[in-house]
Amino acid sequence: MNTYLMRRIVLILLPLLLISCDRNVLFDQSQRVDGGGWPASQLLRFNVEATDTTSRYLCCIDLRNELDYPFSNIYLSIKTVYPDGSFSADTNIEFILAQPDGKWLGRQTARYVDGRYPFAYFQFPRPGAYQFVLSHAMRDSLLPGIRDVGLHIEKMSD
Repeated sequence: MNTYLMRRIVLILLPLLLISCDRNVLFDQSQRVDGGGWPASQLLRFNVEATDTTSRYLCCIDLRNELDYPFSNIYLSIKTVYPDGSFSADTNIEFILAQPDGKWLGRQTARYVDGRYPFAYFQFPRPGAYQFVLSHAMRDSLLPGIRDVGLHIEKMSD
């Protein structure tokens, strides 16, 4: 079996295994960004079905960047669309990806850095379908070196 196929199988099965083992995870999904870079116009949409309105949740952004990503941070805009169509937006949220000396903060492999970055504690005000819409807010309209962007939501421990 070639290395590419094996890697794809692991990338598909590992998240399924991790999700099934952790009952506190409400949502965990990533979307691939084209190899040419992430255009500012490309919106990434994550649809989350919420039923529990009494618990608090930790919301995180999962990022996979290449080792040659040219910045030590990333600015994201996150829009939350509620079941009734209303929305809230957080613009220009900064995530620090590397220390001042250039050492990456996430888990580094041969070609990539995987990091999970908390951005909010959230309590769903009503049950229903929520949509989280992400875009980058960097100065460059095409952001090279970002490979995958994900949303991870887990229930806070009591």
